[in-house]
Amino acid sequence: MNNPKLSLKTTILAFFIGFMAWNNVARAQLTPHLADVKHPVKGIFKAPTVILNNSVKNLYANTLNMSIYHTFGLISSGINGFYGLDTGANIRLGLDYGITDRLSVGIGRVRLGKIVDGRFKYTVLQQMQNDAKGPLSLSVSGDLGITTVQQPFSGSYTTSDRMNYMLQAMAARKFSDKLSFQVSPIFAHYNRVYPGEHNNYLGIGLDGRFKLTGHTALALEYIPVINKNSNTYNTVAIALNLETGGHVFQLFFTNSQSFDQQGLLRNTQNNFWAGDFRFGFNINRIFWFSGKPK
Repeated sequence: MNNPKLSLKTTILAFFIGFMAWNNVARAQLTPHLADVKHPVKGIFKAPTVILNNSVKNLYANTLNMSIYHTFGLISSGINGFYGLDTGANIRLGLDYGITDRLSVGIGRVRLGKIVDGRFKYTVLQQMQNDAKGPLSLSVSGDLGITTVQQPFSGSYTTSDRMNYMLQAMAARKFSDKLSFQVSPIFAHYNRVYPGEHNNYLGIGLDGRFKLTGHTALALEYIPVINKNSNTYNTVAIALNLETGGHVFQLFFTNSQSFDQQGLLRNTQNNFWAGDFRFGFNINRIFWFSGKPK
């Protein structure tokens, strides 16, 4: 059983109570002279992912993000496994390109499952420095994944069987110069699964970022799954973000090996609260093809 023993409803209710409390307290902390400026709020999140989950941040037009995501084995493996550094590695290599300031598309490849995925992100609304013009940022994203492993199932295995899909909405707000929150419902579907598993999954990403210094921030992530499989757990992650020039480095601990939202809902098989987590890092490198946006 998962620990701590909190129901999904209790977890979500507690999050929203905290969300509203921070809203009332932290709004006063926004820089006063920006209150009436009619421009989008910058830096809600600094990278396209908070940690493993997508963030509301999108790329600017004619901007390329090259990403390298890496996790190791379980730290609980001890010295024999060099605390996870010797085993269990998973890697995702990805490229995302901003077609416009609101629309980006990307492609990537994950080692575990040999998954190739194509994805998009579209910015629907942007939080404005004047709350009356826009109190929240809202983006939607989608993903199509195809596993290319030779034969994970017995019998026939068609191209359709290999496919999985994801649709996600991300609502985020920057409450102050230091604090940002995001809530993101996630729906995932697998065309073919093992007996006893679900084809459809619904989860809610709860993400936060707290700025520590000018170039460092602490990020937290919790993704409760409403209908998870019997042998899986909710994804938990905690990260230190290091921002320098065109790079964003994310050093984190998590109980998941997945780098796609589908896998975060279906395949997280370790209990973070029991000490079964792993170390990982993300590297995001931005390239500007038409001058760096101000």
